[in-house]
Amino acid sequence: MQKTLLTALAILLFLPNLFNTDIHTLLSYDKKEKFNSQFAYLNSIDKLEKHTDSLALKKNISFNSFEYAALLESVVEDRFYHGFSHFSLSENWIAAVCGKWVEEGLGCKVQPEAIMQHSNAACSQQSIVMMTILRNKNITYRNVGFPHHYALEVLINNNWYFIDADMEPVITKEQRMMSSWNHQNDQLKKYYDTNRFSDLDYKFGTGLTATTGPVNEVPALNARVFHATTTLLSKILWCFPLLLIFFKPQFSFSPVFRLNLKRRNVAPVSLAV
Repeated sequence: MQKTLLTALAILLFLPNLFNTDIHTLLSYDKKEKFNSQFAYLNSIDKLEKHTDSLALKKNISFNSFEYAALLESVVEDRFYHGFSHFSLSENWIAAVCGKWVEEGLGCKVQPEAIMQHSNAACSQQSIVMMTILRNKNITYRNVGFPHHYALEVLINNNWYFIDADMEPVITKEQRMMSSWNHQNDQLKKYYDTNRFSDLDYKFGTGLTATTGPVNEVPALNARVFHATTTLLSKILWCFPLLLIFFKPQFSFSPVFRLNLKRRNVAPVSLAV
């Protein structure tokens, strides 16, 4: 009976690896934001960066300029539409299940290369992709946090400029400068399309000040560790019930130890399992 239960448990832990299924609700493209499905071939950070570089060269844009950061923002706008990309069961079923029934963020991808495998990405995920390329280009950046939104700032010539590839504000270079909005969230709302976003007060709050993260951070380090650990466990966890079946450890006392116990008039206790 014990072997049957352990075998059934091993099968249960292995089966999710066979299904390339996203158990989360997947948002579809709303046909309102910028998105070009033909850019799906840009499925790695290297390809996305080289594509942006080629556009910059054609436009005579320096790689460490504000114009490059704005160009990268535009490319990312075309590459993704809004919506969290998650792990499928076959990729990491433990994180997928935790994201579905514990906390959605646990099942959302944070590794840039993993995000690049999807057409959809949320605000934080699009920012993570941008951070990676900005770091490659030695452009200083930091995240900008709102109650229910996540964006970036880049530092160019001692000025911080606001970057938001996900919500795509219509905003000039001067209006992006921190001195223009001073991290007062209400000052940004006028640059967003209210036909697309009727919940700007929810995303930015009312009368609130934006928070900023560390300069040039590699984001979501704890999530990366969790995902690396659960990816491995998802692949090997099914082996442990089988090990209990086929490799039960046997413990016994050596003859010398038994003799010593006998001389002390101590009865040996079998530890055989």
